[in-house]
Amino acid sequence: MNWKTNLDRAFRELERQQHPVKRKRHTPFDVLALTPGDTVFFVPKDTTNDRYGQQARVIRAARKDVQNPTVRLEFKDGTQRSVQARLVRRTAPKGVEPAYLQEARKLPSWSRLVNELRIVAASEGVEFTPPQTAEQRARQMAGMLKASIPEQERPAAVRVLLDAARVDAQAQEARQAQRGGRGPVRHEKPREATSTSDPARLDQEQRAMINLIARSIHRRYFLSDRQIEARLTEQEREQAKIHGVLRQIIGLGQREVGSADVKDHRAGKGNELHGLLQDSLTAAYQKALEACQQLHAGNVQNAVTLATQVQEHRATYLVADAELERHRRKLHTGRYFHGDILSVRVEHVEHDDEGNFQAYLGMTQYYARVVFIYAEDGITLTVANAAELEALTGMRVGSQGWASLCRWVEDMSERAGGRKQGRRQDDDGHLIYRVHHGHLELREGSGKYPDFLLSLNCIRRALLKGMQAQGIRRSELPEGTPLTGYHADRRLTPSTEREQHDC
Repeated sequence: MNWKTNLDRAFRELERQQHPVKRKRHTPFDVLALTPGDTVFFVPKDTTNDRYGQQARVIRAARKDVQNPTVRLEFKDGTQRSVQARLVRRTAPKGVEPAYLQEARKLPSWSRLVNELRIVAASEGVEFTPPQTAEQRARQMAGMLKASIPEQERPAAVRVLLDAARVDAQAQEARQAQRGGRGPVRHEKPREATSTSDPARLDQEQRAMINLIARSIHRRYFLSDRQIEARLTEQEREQAKIHGVLRQIIGLGQREVGSADVKDHRAGKGNELHGLLQDSLTAAYQKALEACQQLHAGNVQNAVTLATQVQEHRATYLVADAELERHRRKLHTGRYFHGDILSVRVEHVEHDDEGNFQAYLGMTQYYARVVFIYAEDGITLTVANAAELEALTGMRVGSQGWASLCRWVEDMSERAGGRKQGRRQDDDGHLIYRVHHGHLELREGSGKYPDFLLSLNCIRRALLKGMQAQGIRRSELPEGTPLTGYHADRRLTPSTEREQHDC
């Protein structure tokens, strides 16, 4: 080290002594995050200050864009004062706290009390009412510290403990990082994606849409699967014929090897399986009686032999019954309609003031997948994808609403076919709402189908979701069927509409 380096160091030391650098004062981060209404403590440097350690409420928070921010405080006696933010603390100084409060902070239940208040403060804000469980915990702590609490301070000890725990909870919340001291974003469980709409609140346009949906269901405007099968190529039809011939050959082979032959259910006559079923059951019953008689007489070995034969007859009975069940004709199975995709079209027609036709403005096509099938009992009709429709539309319908829709479908179909008493509806375009004084009003008798409108409204919302949201592929639409959306140059007469839907 030469003399030049020593001289340069001496000059820098002399300059630092003559022009000292002021130490930058940093305001605590949790103090900058204060909001109006927070509870703080005033802690000046002079401990002899009359306000030292006093609790105050924030009137104006500190600014973050200044070097020495100030805070406006209101003390318990009503006095307001602006002080430097660095002289404010969220927690009381140790010398000011009562001795029993310092002892309470060491108890294991103190942290549980603070955490409980912290959760409430995060959900309800700064001004919150401590829950009853927190007050009960504070009373228990006051009872544990009864010997340390002066007699004149015992009535207010519970409130002091609660206030101190509240301040600690707010301080812990403010010390968290991210979002300006407000802590990380808490995950809140979202509400159920379902809602129950009031049918009385539906506007006129929505009521007209529900009329169209009811008309489409009643007239069976479902896209038929037969139209898709009709588009099979010549090679695919030939392949189907080959499979049919192979099934016949397999059936002949099963007869030759001695497997039981079950006649076609359309024949209406019994077969050898029914006789085998009856014979096995009768033989098993007789053998069981003989086994009981042998056992009563003391012939255990003969009884065991007869019991084994009973089990063999029972096994034969179960096999024959299972085979008959496999070929037995069920009461009702499969779908109620000939397709799963409901088609609804809204015709846009312009009328004059007197209701006369003026111009045709096009139509809008909608599709929704609504699967009507028979339940396991073979009698009850049900909507197979009811849960999917509710999840798609975010609407709660309930089992009663879907059951009412199915009953309405059956009643309308049977009444229209003459299988049920009652007058057939004259106007299929106003099945649900009728025109009364220029407005659509609910028809009388809808009370027979509880929550019926909820199911129709759910289908209406599903129609508005589009094909992609419902998983309807373009290949499922028959050839020549329009896609969803508005079509300006497509006018359908009742005859062509019936052909398109394959009624």
